[in-house]
Amino acid sequence: MVERFHRQLKGAIRCHQNARWTEVLPTIMLGIRAAWREDLKSTAAELVYGETLRLPGEFLSPRPNEADQNPAEFVKGLREHFRGITPASGSNNGTRKVLIFKDLARTDQAFVRNDTVRGILQPPYNGPFRVLTRGPKTFTLSIKGKPVTVTIDRLKPAYTVTDADEPTPDQPANQEQQRANQEH
Repeated sequence: MVERFHRQLKGAIRCHQNARWTEVLPTIMLGIRAAWREDLKSTAAELVYGETLRLPGEFLSPRPNEADQNPAEFVKGLREHFRGITPASGSNNGTRKVLIFKDLARTDQAFVRNDTVRGILQPPYNGPFRVLTRGPKTFTLSIKGKPVTVTIDRLKPAYTVTDADEPTPDQPANQEQQRANQEH
């Protein structure tokens, strides 16, 4: 597609018999956009915009000062123009904030985000896995019985429900402890 466009552009530039191809380039580009395509039975502009382009007469008639300008003046003006161009500031794509969960520092288990291309109905996180050690930027988890170091930006805390049979630190282990606590 690019080669076909290049061939068409090169042929149109040669047809103009003008040594300054940069001056005829806008006219050529408009002509390519407005040229009738027999195979499509329309122009490219009609396909894009849904209607024909109106080409203003100022594009087709030469300007009076163009005939008077010599190549040295054109190059001088071009150099001055390019000296005035400043580079655009770069985008800041690499510094996005990463969500770090507050409960990650206290959790015993964590899910690990799966960064691979997933198939249909595959979960975005694997786990939960037991946390072995914590570092400032990485956690070591027990995955399939082996210690694996994972960065904290891929982790999500696992909130597990404790069994009703197991006492939590807030609950006494049995009835006798409850009675003893009530008596004191």
